[in-house]
Amino acid sequence: MVILRKTCDWARSGFKGVGHQSSYIGMPTNILLPEQDPYGPGGRLSHSSRWGHRLCPRAWFYQREWGWKGEAVPILVFGHAVEECVCRVVRENPALVAANAVSEVFDSPTREQDAYWRRRDRLNTVIDQRPEARWNGPLLMVMDEDYDDVDSIRKWAKARIAVHWPRAIASAHESWLGDANRSGDWDEFMATRGHLGPQLAAAALDLHLEEVAKCYEEGGGNGAELADFRAGKRPDIPAPDGFPATHDQPHPCANLDAEGEGGEVNMLEAWELARPWFVDPDAGTFTQQAILPDGWFQGEYDLVYRWDGTTRIIDLKASEGTSEWAASYPLQMQTYAWLWWASHGRDEEVAGLETWYLGLASADARKVYPAPSTEQMQEFEDEAHEFWQQHIATKGRRNIADYPPEPAPVPSFAAGGGEQVGQADSSERCRQCYWATECEGSGRKIDHDGASEYSDHEGTTHQLSKVDDIVTRISVEGRIGTWKPNPWKFGGIAPALSLFTGGGSLWCSSYKGGPRTLPEGIGGGTSVRIDGGYLAPTRKGGVQLKLDEHTTFTVIEEGEYEGHQSPTALHRMNIRGRVMSLSGGEGETNWGKWKRWGAELATADGVIEISAMSENIPFVHDEVKRGDEVVVIAGYATAFADKKQLSFDGETILRIL
Repeated sequence: MVILRKTCDWARSGFKGVGHQSSYIGMPTNILLPEQDPYGPGGRLSHSSRWGHRLCPRAWFYQREWGWKGEAVPILVFGHAVEECVCRVVRENPALVAANAVSEVFDSPTREQDAYWRRRDRLNTVIDQRPEARWNGPLLMVMDEDYDDVDSIRKWAKARIAVHWPRAIASAHESWLGDANRSGDWDEFMATRGHLGPQLAAAALDLHLEEVAKCYEEGGGNGAELADFRAGKRPDIPAPDGFPATHDQPHPCANLDAEGEGGEVNMLEAWELARPWFVDPDAGTFTQQAILPDGWFQGEYDLVYRWDGTTRIIDLKASEGTSEWAASYPLQMQTYAWLWWASHGRDEEVAGLETWYLGLASADARKVYPAPSTEQMQEFEDEAHEFWQQHIATKGRRNIADYPPEPAPVPSFAAGGGEQVGQADSSERCRQCYWATECEGSGRKIDHDGASEYSDHEGTTHQLSKVDDIVTRISVEGRIGTWKPNPWKFGGIAPALSLFTGGGSLWCSSYKGGPRTLPEGIGGGTSVRIDGGYLAPTRKGGVQLKLDEHTTFTVIEEGEYEGHQSPTALHRMNIRGRVMSLSGGEGETNWGKWKRWGAELATADGVIEISAMSENIPFVHDEVKRGDEVVVIAGYATAFADKKQLSFDGETILRIL
C-alpha cells in the first residue's frame, strides 16, 4: 500500500552504494549482520546515552562502565503502554475491525529467532514475513458501516482504545514486575495515574486524525501513491497494517468501481494513506531500531509521516512537557533527522520534526522544531562520532577519574516544552541520584567497612578478599587433545577442546561464539597458549576454561612455554560490599530451563558483580534490596565480558548484614 512505499521505500532509499543493502529489512529500520556489525548493541551510541553524560559524567560512568542500573518506577513503563495502545489502534482499519472486536484480531504473526549479539539460547520475537505466516487482514471482510468523516472514525478509535488499553497496561505491568530494580507501588500508581492512560492515547489519536483529515482534503497527498494503493502494489517491508508484505491485491477499502476505476479519495482511503510508520507493537524489544550503516549509532522513531511526499518524524510524550527532559528533546529530534539522512544515502532529508505532548489539548500539544541543514547534520555527526570514540568504543578501558561528579542543574519548563521557567541547582540532581552513597561529589557518600574479616553467626571467621586481588582471566599452555571446531551460525567457529598441561587436563568451551579469530592450522596436537580465558564449573562440578571474545590463541613450540599451568580448582573468594543494582533473567536451553539472579556490589576497594544460576540461587535473594550490605562466602572468581564476577555454586553463602 502507498503508505508503506512512503515510509519504507527500499528502492529509493539511496542505500545501494553503502555496502549493507543485503542486511536491510526495510526503512526506517534495519539489522546489521554480525560480520557487518563489529560493535553490537552495547557498543553503539544513542541519544539517551549522550544526554546522560551531559547530566552527570560520574553517574554515566556508573551505568555504562560498571553496569549499574537505575530504579524502575511505574511511570517509565506507563508511557510505553500509552504508545503501544496508540499503535495498535493506528494499525487497524475501522471498516475491517469492529469497534468492540477483541484486541488480538489484527495482531501481526510472530516467530522466534536467534538474537544477534546475544546468547544463542536466547530468542527474539520478530514479525514473521514468510509466505506461510497467517495474517488476519486478508481474511477480514469489509463491514457495512459508514466511516465518511473524521468524527465517525474518532468514535471508533476511542472504542478501540478501551479494548487495547487493558492489554497494553497489563504488558507494562508484567515488564515492571520482571525488572529486578523495580521500585514504587504499582497499585498506588494506577489508583492515582492509571485513568490517564486512555486519555493520553486518545490525545495522540486526535493528532493523528488531523493528519488523516489533511490527507483527505488534499486528495490522498500523492496521486501516484494513491494509484499504487488501489492497484495493490506494496514494498518489500510494509508498515504495520495487518497485511503481509507479499500481499498483492488491492486493499479491501480501495475506492474502486466494478471496472476497477477509482473516484475521489474517501475517508477510509485517507486513513490508510496517512498511516505513519511505527514500531509494530508485536515486534520484540529493539528489533526494529534504526541503526547507522557504520554500526556505531542506533535510535528508534515513534511515528514517521510521509503521506504528503515529505518525511516528518514525530516523538510521542505521555506528559505535559514541563520536566527537565524537555531540555533534551531538541537534541533528540535533531538526532533523528541526522540518523534518517545518514541512513538514506545522505540524499533524503527530514522536512519536519515534532514532539506531541499528549497531556495537553490538541491545539497546544505539537512542539515543532526546525529541521537541521546538511551542514548542521554533518557537524552533529562529527561531534557524535568523536563522543563515541572517546566514551563508547573505550568500554572496559574507561578510567573513573575521567568522569568527574559534575551534575548539571535541574531545569523546569512551561507546558509543551516551552521557555525555561525555573532551575534547581546541581545538588537537586545529587539528591535524586541512585548512587549518591557511592559518589564523593554528592555530599552523601557513605564509607565502606574496611574490615579484613567477617565472623558469621556460627562464630566462624572468614578472611575477606579485595577486589583488586581477584584474578578472573588467566593464561594456560599445553597441547590440544580433543578438538571440536563447532561452526557458529553467525560466522566463524566456537571451539571446544581438551588441553593437556603440566597441571593436568583442562576442558575448554566457548561462550557467545568464543574467540573472534583463531590461528591457521590449529587443531588436535597443536601446542598453544590461551590468554584471557576465565574459569567456570563444569556441569559435574569440575573446572573448565571458558573462551569468549576476549580470549586469544597463540601457537607455540615446546621451548616457548612460559609456565602457565592448568588450575585444578576454582578460586574461592569472600567479598563484602554494598548492593548498587540488581539483575536477573530466565530462559531455556537444550538442557532445560534456567534462571539467573545477580547484583552489582561496591566494596572498599572496587566493584564486582555477583551471579547465581538456577539451583545455586541463594534462598535469601528475594530479600536483597538496593543499598543493602552483603557478604558472599566461598564464591568463585569468574568473568562476564569486561567485568569481574563472583559466581555461586553449592558451597557459596550469601549473608545480608
